Amino acid sequence: MKKRKESFWGLHFDFHAKPTDVSIGKALKEEEIREICRELKPDFIQIDCKGHPGYTSYPTSLGNAVPDMEKDTLALWRRVTKEEGVSLYMHYSGVYDVKYCDEHPNERALMAGGRYHNGSTRLIGSYSDELLIPQLLELAEKYEVNGVWIDGDCWMALSDFSGETISAFEKETGIDLEGNLPENPSDKYYYEYKEFNRELFRRYLRHYVDAVHEKHPDFEICSNWAFSDHMPEEVCANVDFLSGDLNPMNSFSSARYAARALAQQNGYAWDLMSWNFRNIVGGKQGYCAKHPNQLKQEAASVISVGGAFQDYIPQNRDGSPRMWEIRNLKDVSKFVLERKEFCHRGKVVPQAALLLSTYDRARESEHLFSRTGYEKTMGMTALLCDVGQSLEIVGEHTLFEKINEYKMIVVPELYCGLEEKTIEALLGYAKNGGNLVLVGKNTCSVFSSAGAPYLCKEFSEFVANESKGTEDGHNNASTNKLKPYWFTIDGRCFGNLFSPCEIYAENGKYNAYFCENPTEKPHPISATVIFGKGTVTAIGFDIGSEYLNGTQFLQRDLMREIANSLYVPIVRVEKANGRLEVVSLEKDGNLMIQLVNAGGTHTDASVASDDYIPPILDITLSLSLENEPEALILQPQGRELMFTKESDGSFRVDIDRVDIHSVVEVC
Repeated sequence: MKKRKESFWGLHFDFHAKPTDVSIGKALKEEEIREICRELKPDFIQIDCKGHPGYTSYPTSLGNAVPDMEKDTLALWRRVTKEEGVSLYMHYSGVYDVKYCDEHPNERALMAGGRYHNGSTRLIGSYSDELLIPQLLELAEKYEVNGVWIDGDCWMALSDFSGETISAFEKETGIDLEGNLPENPSDKYYYEYKEFNRELFRRYLRHYVDAVHEKHPDFEICSNWAFSDHMPEEVCANVDFLSGDLNPMNSFSSARYAARALAQQNGYAWDLMSWNFRNIVGGKQGYCAKHPNQLKQEAASVISVGGAFQDYIPQNRDGSPRMWEIRNLKDVSKFVLERKEFCHRGKVVPQAALLLSTYDRARESEHLFSRTGYEKTMGMTALLCDVGQSLEIVGEHTLFEKINEYKMIVVPELYCGLEEKTIEALLGYAKNGGNLVLVGKNTCSVFSSAGAPYLCKEFSEFVANESKGTEDGHNNASTNKLKPYWFTIDGRCFGNLFSPCEIYAENGKYNAYFCENPTEKPHPISATVIFGKGTVTAIGFDIGSEYLNGTQFLQRDLMREIANSLYVPIVRVEKANGRLEVVSLEKDGNLMIQLVNAGGTHTDASVASDDYIPPILDITLSLSLENEPEALILQPQGRELMFTKESDGSFRVDIDRVDIHSVVEVC
């Protein structure tokens, strides 16, 4: 059976067992488990063990099993998967355990305002030693499963205001709160207290991982979303792999973003899980299984940057698998597995980087670890990918490692700012020959104050409240309404933007302009300025989040023109009839150019399932390579591509179509 670092394709089944579930295991059939293993050929399977309600779906000795159980489902899954050579992992809810909290009310996290949370355990309490660790040891010893995928962990960890946690904070920091609880951002020591609770989660994670590994070092442990975009920081626990499950709505954009945030954690095996369905249909709670083509596209966004992929299908309430849904995945399995040798555990060649700041995110996040503010970086990820940039996401802990290797570094919209050392490093990068791109009104202001070579002037963000809430005849109430501005690149085509700031740069090259009315004199909203040996480009509006929430072609035109003016990438999309994402991936010493079809209806909330993703046609790529290739092979088709050497030393290659994902192997 494969270790997680060797695994590329997996299946996840869970149902979060509840005490109202009956006849657990009665309908589970050995032949169906074998069919899953043989027909879909997963490297691993994850199944339900203990969900957020806190009940196990196997006959545990720890006393939290569902009452109506007819068969030891875990024993059957383990026996068959072992015989079929498939690794078996458990879905287990960590911090989030409603049953434990109900039975141990003092172990619940005490929230601001004096209310106990009804499901989140205290990070400094007895839960891990009393239940979590003993149950994981039981799974390792009695059932010999390969590992565990801990759900409901970092993203359910809360700041706790119990007396024990407050005393620990005061003792370790030397801060006397004097009875004033730091419950709100305006309160003294609010950020210090929140960071202390983050450290409590890290300790909790290290504690249970180390305790289990001490007795079972080969038992592999992952804490869902730890050290990801939810928790963008250096790995500080001995976890065996990293993972997360995508938002079922707009999973493709989510996957592009989350995959790059995980890929930066060098050396760690990682994967992302798609939900096989959308849970909102027509604006209502529901369940609609996706078409295999949608799942292939989501898989492509993950494997193209070196990760592994898994798909989630809920189990029936009796614990049996949904075979009608599982059998539709044969084509997805084939699609993923035939691409492994061209993708798995490859590394993106440094070119463009997008900063996902640990510092800024920690100050914006409402919870200890969450996706609060994700629109900024997810939107910029989508925009940069959509204009053909081979992109990495970096936090401060990976930025400093290889800052001078990047041809372009983009700082997205900031909530509050960056540490002084980070700003100095980024400006130093530009002075030394790099290309720094600053996005958003607040970001531009922060860097202008720190010495970037341009000036900012803010413009009104909201429409004046003149009509006192009356409508304008088009159902538009004027109270507190964002003020729309026009923007243009060429003075002929106009788009829409909000919350701008004018960018003035002496001797700068202006990239775009904005105005309140196209008949008025425009103001510059983006400029590129020589700065030392390099450049600084300022974009004075929140183009990332605005792109995610209201895509405009002019936004792509602007970013494409800026990027193309700054550096020559390894792969440039000269022509494509469609939206083509490019990743320059190095695997086993070879360049594997990943081509991902980013088209389709994945961003459309009104489309629950779709069987058709239009292919990208008539593609022309320009390759800037150190040496002339012996051959260019389109994979996994194994078809050799013709190419020509151009006068500038680049190599031109034409590709007739990309349906969802193809790879150009440079030999």
